[in-house]
Amino acid sequence: MIKNIIKKIVKVFIELVVKFTTYKNEKKNIKRKSKLFKNIELSNEEIREVEEIWIKNYGKKFSLDWHKLYMSYTGKFDKYYFPEILFTTKLLDILNPRKTKLALADKILINSLFADIKDENYRSINNYIYNCNGYYYDKDGIITYKQAIEKLNNIGEVIIKPTTETSSGKNVQLLNIIEGKDVKTERNLCDILEQYNKNFTIQEKIVQHKLFSQLNPSSVNTIRINTYICEDKVYCAPIAMKMGRNGNIVDNGRAGGVQIGVKEDGTLRKFAFTEYGEKFDRHPDTNIVFENYKIPKIRELIEFTKKYHYKVPHIGIIAWDLAIDENGKIIIIEANICAPSIWFPQYVNGEAFFGENTEKMIKMIKRGKKNEK
Repeated sequence: MIKNIIKKIVKVFIELVVKFTTYKNEKKNIKRKSKLFKNIELSNEEIREVEEIWIKNYGKKFSLDWHKLYMSYTGKFDKYYFPEILFTTKLLDILNPRKTKLALADKILINSLFADIKDENYRSINNYIYNCNGYYYDKDGIITYKQAIEKLNNIGEVIIKPTTETSSGKNVQLLNIIEGKDVKTERNLCDILEQYNKNFTIQEKIVQHKLFSQLNPSSVNTIRINTYICEDKVYCAPIAMKMGRNGNIVDNGRAGGVQIGVKEDGTLRKFAFTEYGEKFDRHPDTNIVFENYKIPKIRELIEFTKKYHYKVPHIGIIAWDLAIDENGKIIIIEANICAPSIWFPQYVNGEAFFGENTEKMIKMIKRGKKNEK
């Protein structure tokens, strides 16, 4: 009995440390970006509208800094903007309970949930070899390290990336393995695998749709669609597109990429942004103008993500990164449940993440549990 009590105390302590660390990081982040919004002023009416929402649903006012930050990119005011700090420290653990998301933290496991999708518009990504907790696998099951080396010895161009404890494109590499070595770096395959140690995948290098490639050919440019469940219905948050820059193979903002809002008809918004407020009306490398540039299959992507979110109803929010290949097929690059972000879909679109469901989400935080009808 005492042992169980100690376990519970340790568990609560760890959760508190995680939340406190997240809170401190969010405060540092908003402070770092304060220069972006120091000159943003809300009108008395706008302030009243925002404060009314928070007092009514949360019981007190909340800082307007996040509203000002999101406004600093597009200049658009939305009374329903949702502060990232409340999402990461409070709402996320309600939508995606800690025990559940930790059990699905390995992105290979998440991908396997959608491996049996039967949809003519979709194909799964080809993971040639992956490592889960130190064990090597191919599509048929567990294999030895020696077999993994043999299969990869002349695999050619592939992407290697971690599947746990990763974000923002960290440690994602393009390899070209010929005769057991990476052609560009001349590093030995065994050394590369040793570097990643465990929990990683070696997967195909996707050839993306030409309308994606024209924007930036060095990276697979992805569509970020966030779906969330509110009162038994799946909703779609404002859509964004992520693009790489400067020859980088990843498209993440924190790896130097740019993000842009996408309208529901697939048309890009006028301006793309970096996290720290750089603004572009065309891609800085390819010079492709963003305004009126249309991305294919947006309607299919929205319906696809909303439909397949129901496969994991115990997860309240999923951040889908999706690509379209050269044949027009949808590919799930990642389905992120541990650390989805709501900040950049808001600032690139000038629209609130939860829209008219914002008040329900605030009430959810107040109650400390999911909405019920």
